[in-house]
Amino acid sequence: MVSASETISGNIKRIRQERNLTLDDLALLTGVSRSMLSEIERCTKSPTISVLEKVCEGINVPLVQLTHTRTPQISLAKNDSMKHYSAWGGFELFVLFEFDPDRKFEIFRHVIEPHSERVSEWHESGIREYIICTKGRFTVEVGEDVFPLQEGEAIQFLANCRHRYLNPNDGEANIIMLLYHE
Repeated sequence: MVSASETISGNIKRIRQERNLTLDDLALLTGVSRSMLSEIERCTKSPTISVLEKVCEGINVPLVQLTHTRTPQISLAKNDSMKHYSAWGGFELFVLFEFDPDRKFEIFRHVIEPHSERVSEWHESGIREYIICTKGRFTVEVGEDVFPLQEGEAIQFLANCRHRYLNPNDGEANIIMLLYHE
């Protein structure tokens, strides 16, 4: 895990380089000495909040931009490393991509065994479910409405109500679910 100091030092260096600034240029803009900035960028010294305020003011960025951990451009979900839950009989859940507040969604793969069901009372307000059937057939109940789906079909709904996933069939059903936090 990357420390706060490493995150801050990396962000300062990245911003400085993106703007084609030297350490001397950055020192002039911020009023922080070149040697202090060099130590911060090399992560040999942790900046005080007053130094961070000077840097933010000098390069015109909010403090959150210096403390933000950048999400990698590529994320890979491999079978041998993804989280797997089988808390409900006949209903397996695999976490493909965990919730990311910057992107506001999470993605799961579900395997629903024959003659299985799972009830979800409701999610917090503002969560929309997108479900794609990738194998077999199953049924989604949203409130009092019933929606049978087969391979290749999809549904989306606001999930702040009781909903249920059923596989009354003899074959397994696989689905991909995206939960979007509006």
